[in-house]
Amino acid sequence: MLATIEGVDARTGAEALKGAELYLPREALPETEAEEYYHADLIGLRAERPDGSRLGTVCAVHDHGAGAVIEIECKESSSILLPFTKATVPEVDISGGRLVVETPEDG
Repeated sequence: MLATIEGVDARTGAEALKGAELYLPREALPETEAEEYYHADLIGLRAERPDGSRLGTVCAVHDHGAGAVIEIECKESSSILLPFTKATVPEVDISGGRLVVETPEDG
């Protein structure tokens, strides 16, 4: 990604901003396409098993280059990590505040 910041036109000025957090209004982001989600939209969703029972809450989404992984905070344990794939997460309902998760125990 390439970005410019008003008032920063030299490398030393940019280096001074190292570690700074940048924010932009949600309206500035492009609309997502089908089955495409912003991480911020997934965090906080209820994670449910296929039978509707509650598994926990999505507390983070990690992506280190080999595919996204969702972290679900559960009551039974501290948290679990699952691949964010169609097989593991067959349904994402942002407006309903939930997603369906198929864990190995469900299969």
